[in-house]
Amino acid sequence: MHERKVIVNADDLGFSPAVNEGIVRAHQEGIVTSATIAANMPAAEQAVAMLEGLDRLGVGVHLNASQGPPLSKQGAELADESGRMNYTAAGIILACCLRPRLLDAVKAEFDAQIRWVLDHGISPTHLDTHRHTHAFMPVFVRVAALARRYNIRFVRRHRETTRGLPPAAPRRQRTVSHVLSLLGAANAAAAPQLHGTSWTLGVAHTGLIDSDWLIRAARSVLPGVTEIMTHPGLTENGCPTETRLTHRQAELAALCDPRVKEAFRRHNIRLVHYGQL
Repeated sequence: MHERKVIVNADDLGFSPAVNEGIVRAHQEGIVTSATIAANMPAAEQAVAMLEGLDRLGVGVHLNASQGPPLSKQGAELADESGRMNYTAAGIILACCLRPRLLDAVKAEFDAQIRWVLDHGISPTHLDTHRHTHAFMPVFVRVAALARRYNIRFVRRHRETTRGLPPAAPRRQRTVSHVLSLLGAANAAAAPQLHGTSWTLGVAHTGLIDSDWLIRAARSVLPGVTEIMTHPGLTENGCPTETRLTHRQAELAALCDPRVKEAFRRHNIRLVHYGQL
């Protein structure tokens, strides 16, 4: 009952070759145990090829209605004049509120992305969403329906505690974390048949994760299962990432830091992925 398990998940697999390489390295040389692939992004095919032989890496689907080209015909309703989706976290929610029919387009696009992953030989361990779209209840119920359709037992559940994790996150990110935790509780009550982790870390500190933070996280992890959300990647060699996150390389270094690996070992934390729960 008091065992502490941690899933270290790397979001954004498939975004770019630089992100793919960083995630694979963070798994092979560091503590990353899980990743979620964005099937509609430019380097998704390359990501699938790079997953060959990585049997210890759990792979879920990073459902994406916010960025990149849609895979589905109906998902084209989410695209702008360039043929690409381009929404902020709040923007996609507002768009769905103003045009409720877009919720059907979101579901169709998510469905196409899950089928793409299945068609490429991956059995998804779990689902999460780019920019936390599934925290919004109308989107969540559609994600839950897809999870049931494809027999995917786990969906990322937002329930963050930042106790003992300095530095203090920026106020805006703390607010986002708090709102997501409130929405996560409501979503868990709405779909009790879906499983999630006991705790989530990394939302409030997105872009701020370093070795010291991870060492403190190992010390402060609570009993149960915690997902630590990370975004490793490379940014050099002419391979910038299509994202506001510019901290990827530093985060990769932290995830591979021997001091971090020793901290998780010393605190008797079992590193797992969703497929092992």
